[in-house]
Amino acid sequence: MPTGVSPIYYPEQPKPLCSLALDDSYVLVRLHEAQAFFEAGWLVKPGFLTFSSSVESSFQPGSPAQSLHQISTLQKNAPCRLGLSPNLTDWLPARATDWLRVSLKYIVVQDKPFSELVDQMGKIGLAAKVSLVRPDWAVAVKVSEIVGRLLSYLLREGGQHKIFSLTTDLNLASLQAGYYAVIGSHSDEGWPTVLRVDASGRLTDRNGNLLLRHSYAVVQVLALPRRGQEVARDEPWCELLQAAREQALAADPAHWRKALGDWQAALAQVHVLARRDRGYLLNEIRQMIQAAQMEVEASLSPSTKGEAYGLEELPGDWQVLLGVRTGPELQRAVRDYQDALGVSQRLMAQYGLSKD
Repeated sequence: MPTGVSPIYYPEQPKPLCSLALDDSYVLVRLHEAQAFFEAGWLVKPGFLTFSSSVESSFQPGSPAQSLHQISTLQKNAPCRLGLSPNLTDWLPARATDWLRVSLKYIVVQDKPFSELVDQMGKIGLAAKVSLVRPDWAVAVKVSEIVGRLLSYLLREGGQHKIFSLTTDLNLASLQAGYYAVIGSHSDEGWPTVLRVDASGRLTDRNGNLLLRHSYAVVQVLALPRRGQEVARDEPWCELLQAAREQALAADPAHWRKALGDWQAALAQVHVLARRDRGYLLNEIRQMIQAAQMEVEASLSPSTKGEAYGLEELPGDWQVLLGVRTGPELQRAVRDYQDALGVSQRLMAQYGLSKD
């Protein structure tokens, strides 16, 4: 029978709320469920179970985001549900060329080494936060600059047992929304050929039986059509777009030609800045520009109607800036964007996530 960790499963599961559309949606990965099983004889006395995660991506290669947690209650020979569901990533554009590398470790640490570790954390001024949500949560650390050293301290010889260690690459080109699972054991345990995530979100075998003698991790891949302009407000391209929009809306309609020329020049610069931002879909940035264009056009009317760009077919330079050929196409694109934002707001509520 196998030991170590299994290949990654895509369990049988309910249909995801939103499918992942390459180059036209965002993706977020979070830990959905985790369990540790420590099989040991009567002479072995575990003290603490630590859980650590590391996520690296093509968005910031070479700079993994690391987290370290400690759970103070652990019984040997009994499954321990970790009770953790942190986001492992932010919302990222689902581009076909991008990837994520997720590493998870569960380590059983005896009392003395971990007590020394906590003392060292105090000496270096790292605050240990006590959770009011779970009384068995003693320490939660998320400081990338120092977590690597803490993990190295845990992995010194003696006083620790690594019971689950996973590193998996998720290529966005083949990623699906939904749950992924990896199981493992450090003793000879059979692995199910099929896993299921039931309607309540629990991981079971195909017959609905809980996995009581395995460690496992279940991550959830969430998809979102659009993030909205409020999230992007601090990005340089968005700041410029908003400043130019406000200037155009405040312009004297009698001087619409100058206002329109300034607005057009600003949109060209927005495009230049947007191409440097890897955190947002170019499709959504273009839709934000289209929505702003509709506002500016309505503000300058009726001066511009039929005289500048209100004709059925837009001038070539406006077609490039707006990504549409005609006025009606622009109106449809803006309506579609508003619909997508409405869907995204409902999904965020169903996911239990904040707008940020």
